[in-house]
Amino acid sequence: MTIKSKMLLIILMGIGGLFLANFYSSVQLNSAYKQYSSEESLTAHSSAWFSNMDTQFVSNLLTFDPLDGSERNASFWDPGLDAFGETDNTNPLFTAINGKDAETAASLFEQVFSDPIMEDQITFAVAYDKRGLQLYCESSLYLVGVDPCAETAQPDYFLKFGSFVNSLETGSVRRVTKITDLSGEQPVSINDTLAFPLATLNEEVVGMVVVGRNVIDSLEQFAENFEIESAIAIGEQALTVHDYYEEERPAELNNLVRAGLSYGRETGAFTYSFIATEQNTRVSSIPFSKEVRASDLRILIFDDQSELLSALKKSETIAYVIFVGVALVILALVFLVTTSSFNRILKAIHLLERMGEGDLSAEADDHSRLLSSKNDEVSRLQSAIEDYRTHRLEAEEHRRERAKRRDERDTIMFEKMSLLAAQLEGQAKDMLTQEISIMRDSVSSGSEEEKERASIEVMSQAFSRMSDEVSTLIDARTHELVAAKDEINSSIRYAAKLQNALLPKTMPGDFDINVEWRPRDLVGGDIYFIKDFPDRVYIAVVDCTGHGVPGAFLSIIARSHLDKAIDADNYQSAGDYLSSVNELLKETLSRSDQKNTSEEGFDGGVCIYYRKEHNLEFAGAKSSIFNVDGFEAIETSGDRKSVGSTRMAADFKFTTHKITSPKGAFVMLTDGITDVMSPEERPIAFGRRRVIKILRESSDKSPTSIVKNIMSSVNLYRGDAPFRDDLTLLAFSLIEGDSQIHAAAVGDDP
Repeated sequence: MTIKSKMLLIILMGIGGLFLANFYSSVQLNSAYKQYSSEESLTAHSSAWFSNMDTQFVSNLLTFDPLDGSERNASFWDPGLDAFGETDNTNPLFTAINGKDAETAASLFEQVFSDPIMEDQITFAVAYDKRGLQLYCESSLYLVGVDPCAETAQPDYFLKFGSFVNSLETGSVRRVTKITDLSGEQPVSINDTLAFPLATLNEEVVGMVVVGRNVIDSLEQFAENFEIESAIAIGEQALTVHDYYEEERPAELNNLVRAGLSYGRETGAFTYSFIATEQNTRVSSIPFSKEVRASDLRILIFDDQSELLSALKKSETIAYVIFVGVALVILALVFLVTTSSFNRILKAIHLLERMGEGDLSAEADDHSRLLSSKNDEVSRLQSAIEDYRTHRLEAEEHRRERAKRRDERDTIMFEKMSLLAAQLEGQAKDMLTQEISIMRDSVSSGSEEEKERASIEVMSQAFSRMSDEVSTLIDARTHELVAAKDEINSSIRYAAKLQNALLPKTMPGDFDINVEWRPRDLVGGDIYFIKDFPDRVYIAVVDCTGHGVPGAFLSIIARSHLDKAIDADNYQSAGDYLSSVNELLKETLSRSDQKNTSEEGFDGGVCIYYRKEHNLEFAGAKSSIFNVDGFEAIETSGDRKSVGSTRMAADFKFTTHKITSPKGAFVMLTDGITDVMSPEERPIAFGRRRVIKILRESSDKSPTSIVKNIMSSVNLYRGDAPFRDDLTLLAFSLIEGDSQIHAAAVGDDP
């Protein structure tokens, strides 16, 4: 194909492609903008209605609901308020209702509801006694539609009064209420209502109150805030804000209402949004409420879209202007290409002349430029010339690159051999250093071909020699590491023996105690502590920071302070005891960490049982104690502080929890139990809830059975997964006979 033919073909294809692309992009852009705008509008209006109208209205209704339980709400029905006058703590409203004093009851209701109705918080309030007799009804002077207090008004609050009152015993009922005018002069009024019972302190229902608000009022406020038109759709009917009757609406608004109802009927959708292009208006449908479900009730919203449609029309015009501009650019490029083709021919002739003179530095024009190819006349000539020049240049560059890589390779090899020689000693070092010098000389003389052959030979020799020397070094280092490992393991085993020696060997005679103590490694940061005195018993379960050797050292320190903090001669609460341990540990850690940046410490709980008083006290640091009695498992939680932490004040006072006349079994544990993970790809921790469930469901409440059941469940839960932390599980109970004997003995002491 000649250059002339190519130019004609490209011009035709370019103009046609641009026209199609411009048309397609305009259609797609307009559609996308309309869809996006509709979705955004639907989201914005829904959020605004639910947040500012629906939710706010609900809060106004609930203000009067005494079942809500708040002080504010309950205060409306407090007999001691001025609204009900001076009383003897007898609610005068309930007295009037029970005494069938309708006049007094109506007066009291008026004191509660008149102001909210006048202030437009609610539209109306109606009160009934328990027989269904209307005691009070008041409505707003500004209401639109059917007056619920009128004689012709028929509300559908309930179909059967008695059953409806009974349904209120479980709480207030919110629903959409339709009020029909029996005279037929007014259309149906739609109201959001809340019904709640009036009950005495003895939970006797004496009456019922219904408060509500006309939806039209909410729609009017909503429309004013967002500068839109709105309506409420009831099946195939719609009520607008400004014109209640269809025949009184403006024709444009009436058409929009019909279009919205028709779209919902045709699509079967409840929530939707579309643009009525003829009216330049977006029509949206949203649910009336999140809380109250009504299949035939929704909000219609109409907002002006003239600006959006105008912008889309403008974008179409701009797209066509761009099309014309691009077409003109293509024509200009054709002119430039024809001129450029002849210039390329002249440059190719000049290049041949220079190459004939031995100059390879000049380059040919790039034949891959616009409207050129390898098959046109000029490009074929340029390609032949450039290929020859390129082959010459590539051969020279390849030779230089190969020599450079060889030199870099030799340099790295000699550096590695020199490093290896530095690690050797004696005769082996001297021999390797001499060999390096000989190899350097062999690769630095002769032609390029001779240097390449020498480099390959030297590299083979070097690899062989370095392999032998490295093997010797590895054997020596391996022997040293094995010896060091054996020494460390021996020390750890001795540390484990020391840690085990600190654990209690004897138990109090009036206690049944069972313990599961399992370090993650040979040693760990968990430890338990039992100290028996004639008048009291100390029991502690401690989880120190970290695990392994560091955790073990810290547990030894904690064990020492648990012993040191005991005041056996005076009364000492569990909270005071744990506070003393905190003070001692912080003092010890501050001496070892002058900047006081250490986060070492421990979590755990302590118990003190006083035999004479038969009382149990507990204090905890991020730890709990579980009391298992019958089918109950009660958790007592300690303070959310860690003992010895830098974030913990030295004078912090831990809380003492007293358990009078303790019964059943008591369980203390570390997070090594609750943090056990399941073996799934996304593991879940065992957790405290499973522990509580096991304690409640165990048929045997003895400490031995409790420990056995929990550990069996933990092992089954983790499967083949390893323990993540040290764990300690301690369960104890009092042996009633022995406990009474000990208590008596203590009481006999002078």
